Amino acid sequence: MKNKFPFLIVLILVSLAGFAQTVNKKSLCNKWYLVKYQHNWVDYAPEEKEQNDYLLLHYNMTYESVSEGEKTNGTWKFNKNHNYFILYDKNQHGLKFIVNQLSTDKMVFNIDIEELEGIDIHYATKKNGSN
Repeated sequence: MKNKFPFLIVLILVSLAGFAQTVNKKSLCNKWYLVKYQHNWVDYAPEEKEQNDYLLLHYNMTYESVSEGEKTNGTWKFNKNHNYFILYDKNQHGLKFIVNQLSTDKMVFNIDIEELEGIDIHYATKKNGSN
């Protein structure tokens, strides 16, 4: 039995890895709707003012977003080696998004600012989608 245990662990990890999509520019380019926040495995619904929040990443490296009802746009850059992208506003101020999970219809990331440390932000390609 002891010899089978490491094999089972490897098999499970390989199976799980098969369901993850590679983080690349093409897979990120979509309209992503805010679904929920997660901290210490506890889910938190978006506040009322966040109900229509979304992030639209265009293939031409521009974006449009709505956050708490405020619409912004600008450019974005993607670092494929470290699975993060940075959104730049019109004043070239950047905000780093670290992608933890990505599939064809769901994305989970962290924003690299101290106030949101440890909070996973869940987006989906369908409004009011569930994760």
